[in-house]
Formats: sequence, C-alpha cells, structure tokens
Amino acid sequence: KVAEASKPGQATPQQPVKPKYDFYTLLPESEVIVPPEAVPEKTPPVPAQPVTPVTQAEAAKIDTARAQAALLGQTPPPAPPVIKPAATTQFFLQAGSFRKQADADKVRAQIILLGQSVKVESGTVKDETWYRVLVGPFSNREQLTGAQKQLAGAGFSNLLLQQRQTRQ
Repeated sequence: KVAEASKPGQATPQQPVKPKYDFYTLLPESEVIVPPEAVPEKTPPVPAQPVTPVTQAEAAKIDTARAQAALLGQTPPPAPPVIKPAATTQFFLQAGSFRKQADADKVRAQIILLGQSVKVESGTVKDETWYRVLVGPFSNREQLTGAQKQLAGAGFSNLLLQQRQTRQ
C-alpha cells in the first residue's frame, strides 16, 4: 500500500495544529498608538479647493452628453471634476476597555459629565467582545493636552490613538 502524501499545511496525527493569529482584528490598520509629540501643535488648515463643484443636474447633463458621444463613436467630453474630501488625521484618547458594555457605558457617562465628546466602540478579540471608551476626536495638541489633564484629574488613565479616516 502506498501512503497518501500529506498536503502542505494539513495536520497529520503526529503534527499538532498550530494556531493562527489574525493581528488585523486585534489592531486595525487604520489606528496606531502614537507618542504625544506626533500630534500637531495647531490644527492643519484645510486646503482650498480650486475646482468648483457641479450640481447633480449639471453632472447628469454631462453624463448624458458623454454617453451619447460614446454611442455615436465620438470622443466624449471630459467628465465633471470629482471633489474628494481631504484625508484627515484625528486623535482619540482611549479611556478604558471593558468586557461588559455596562462598565463601558458607566465610564462613558462619567466622562460626558466632564464635558468631553465620548463614545463606546465594540470589537472582538479572541472570540470575546470588548467595549472601549474613546474620547475625542482631537485635531491638535492643545485640545488633546486639555482633555488628557481633565481625564487624569478625574482619575482616568488614557491611551493616545491615531485614526486616519473619519469615524462614523
């Protein structure tokens, strides 16, 4: 009898199955822990948009003209300019991470009473749901430092996080 060749990555009775870790679920690519000196002193100015936006009606007319030109075998007129919002970097302070949503909501309520913008986000780590309390967003060091002092004065430790996209 010829023994079956085992496929690579397939565990045989003699080989234990190695666990796989998905670090992207633990630390999403859009967030990083940053040192305080990486936060800008002032909020960066929003760059001026040199292109004037077109209304939906104007865009529909341009699209219709482009489609008709393409059907007739002609070179279509240029597409309307697309205005994309500038990518912004925002900073958050993580004031806690909890296994129970009630605990996270309690901390959230305490921070709201301090006058800070705060929300609770949930995530799964090793098949467990965790709830973290995020204060912010902050766009400059002055806002961030004030919030850190206020949280520390109220007895909350915090962790600085950077987010490249706008949170919904």
